[in-house]
Amino acid sequence: MKLLPSPLARSHRRLGRTLLLLALAGCRGRGGASGAAGRDLAIARVMADPTTVADDRGEWIELTNTGTVAADLFGWELRSANDAGYVVHRSILVPPRGTVLLARSADAVRGARPALVYTGIILGNGADWLVLRDPDGTTRDSLAWRSPPRGVALEHRRATAEAGDVRVQENARATIAPPATARELVVHVLDVGQGDAILIQNGGSTVLVDGGPDRRALGRWLDALHVRDTIDAVILSHVHGDHFEGLRELFSSRRPMTVRELWWNGDAAPNFTFTGLPDTLAAHTRARTTTVHDTDDPCGDGRSVCTLVLKGGARLHIMRPMPDVLDENDRSTAVKLVGPDSASFTMWLAGDAEHDAIRWFQTASGYTRAPGMHADVLKANHHGSCDGVSDLYLDLVRPALVVASLGAVNDYGHMHAQAKATYARHGIPWYRTDQNGTITLRTPGTPGGGYTVTVERGAANAIGPSDRKSYQPDCAGM
Repeated sequence: MKLLPSPLARSHRRLGRTLLLLALAGCRGRGGASGAAGRDLAIARVMADPTTVADDRGEWIELTNTGTVAADLFGWELRSANDAGYVVHRSILVPPRGTVLLARSADAVRGARPALVYTGIILGNGADWLVLRDPDGTTRDSLAWRSPPRGVALEHRRATAEAGDVRVQENARATIAPPATARELVVHVLDVGQGDAILIQNGGSTVLVDGGPDRRALGRWLDALHVRDTIDAVILSHVHGDHFEGLRELFSSRRPMTVRELWWNGDAAPNFTFTGLPDTLAAHTRARTTTVHDTDDPCGDGRSVCTLVLKGGARLHIMRPMPDVLDENDRSTAVKLVGPDSASFTMWLAGDAEHDAIRWFQTASGYTRAPGMHADVLKANHHGSCDGVSDLYLDLVRPALVVASLGAVNDYGHMHAQAKATYARHGIPWYRTDQNGTITLRTPGTPGGGYTVTVERGAANAIGPSDRKSYQPDCAGM
């Protein structure tokens, strides 16, 4: 005979099943049943000031999971200045090294549907901040900004790659690998802190444009890139310490190196004289180990442009700097680098040249005609300062990419908000050494070969901890 449970027993069983289902649902909502208990979420990108649509339709936030296990957004909170904030009330799984898009509108990003449409957060187009807190109320990440570039996402952080990650290994190899063929041109915008140092290699020729602010930093890169005995040409854009101090390493007794030719403008700057570099160069000139050229007459024959041809076919046009000015930045020597296949790669470098020099480039210098100012890549003038860029300048150069060399913590506010806004207005992305490490540009030198860009870390259009709006007169109205 089959015994049937009593009504009371059936009621207890139903209650037990209900409690079990509720418990399982709770586990799922908090990532327990899914295994998504990660706490490694961070802010990846923020679109604070869209231009193609209104703010209420175009603002979005991208989060990234930097951990090795899936993370669940359930219970996480986003807060910004003067806003009520938003708490995620449903389960949204973010895979390891993955990202998730949150937006104010379902159509905020063309071609991408956000995982969540949030309320209670309005991102400021001026000064604002964003905080990400876990379900326990602990702040896991934050981002602050002043006058973000219009129409360009603020880059904050990406999922940290593991030491064995294939992409990391590829980037490391691309950064330090020498040219693979006799025609390949490699340009390293070196991460040397708040200064400029650009190493160029082609067909066995090695050229250094500026040396950065620290001889030890330059020395480390010379060792890493296996530049140990000879530099064919050094071009010092102007006599500021963040451009020449590192050059002392080339003439140190512990580094037996030959510098065949060196260009500089000969200006009498006390900080340059005190380093002893002019005396060192004079001694090398007397010993005929280094030929020193004055950039005010770069070829020594009265021409305003002197062209060096590297062994692999690349050319460097060294241009006379703006004459009769006291500002040392405006005395910067401009250089145009042309790859072995000129249609594949060109680069414009002008030290710390500011607005007066930029206007001189356009007018009296004649450089818009010869060698021509259009270039694929622009080395940002003056470390991304707003006094080193203008709409006119970008219209003259018409670059597809900007690379900036600067230190993450600097007293100047670089990169300036106005500079980033100007690049963004022209639709030009940027990489920067303080956030991306050394930036390496490569072109094979063959017809139609194009060029590639490799950075040690991070993504384009990053912001840095010192970035701010500049109130200097040269940037008024930008």
